[in-house]
Amino acid sequence: MAKDVDLSSKQWLDIVFDGKNKEFGAYEMRANSPKRHTRAVVIVIIALAVILTLLILSITGVFSRAEEEGPDAATEQELATFAPDEVIEEEEEIEEQIKFEEPEEIIQPEEVANEQRVTELMIVEDENFDKDKEVKDKSEVMENEAQAGALDITEGTNDLNKQIVRDQVIQEEVKQPEPEKVYNMAMVEQKPEFPGGDAAMYKWLGDHIVYPAAAVEEGVQGRVTVSFDVAKDGSIENVKVIRGRHQALDKEAVRLVKAMPKWQPGRNNGQPVKVTYTLPVTFKLQN
Repeated sequence: MAKDVDLSSKQWLDIVFDGKNKEFGAYEMRANSPKRHTRAVVIVIIALAVILTLLILSITGVFSRAEEEGPDAATEQELATFAPDEVIEEEEEIEEQIKFEEPEEIIQPEEVANEQRVTELMIVEDENFDKDKEVKDKSEVMENEAQAGALDITEGTNDLNKQIVRDQVIQEEVKQPEPEKVYNMAMVEQKPEFPGGDAAMYKWLGDHIVYPAAAVEEGVQGRVTVSFDVAKDGSIENVKVIRGRHQALDKEAVRLVKAMPKWQPGRNNGQPVKVTYTLPVTFKLQN
């Protein structure tokens, strides 16, 4: 009996799902299965037919002919069909007007032709011409030119030498002397010293100090630290206050240091050098 049953029929489906839950979903999917298969077969047949048609058209060359001709070719064909004969006739007339007549040959008269003939020149040697004299004149000219050239070279060389000397003088004037190196007390082998030593220096300062009246009136006293350079010859240079106390006291300390006699300069390797020295100057009022 099972052999006579169609596998795609509902009868076969009922036999398969006999005693089973038909609401689970599989029963419904099996029931709609023949419809889905039929729809798929129809779609495949239609797609194959379309593809086959396109292949036939491409083989016969229908698409290529349409692209080659295009809309411009059709437009030109229509214009050529409706072109009147009058336009062609007008074009022929214009072409005839454009043609130019060839110029005629101009024949010159015999008189003008005779005037255009080239005159022949005859070279005749002059009997009075002296070749030796000409050679001598040329030699003298060359000799004079050589002398003039040598003179010019000599003058040019002298001018060049003068210019070189002037340039050297200018360069020497422009060159500025290099600044003298200034040492501090820790860099020298022998320190600069006031004549007679520190005791003589402080005695000299006490003898020559002038207490400013403004500082006396204000009762100002204290220490002013002054820095200065002892040059190679022992002279005092570049005096300045590095720690002041009062304007009047600072001014007096600078004056006092500048008035000191020459020192014994500092030395390095036995040679005098410029050294920076720092000196405190104490101002004290007497009771």
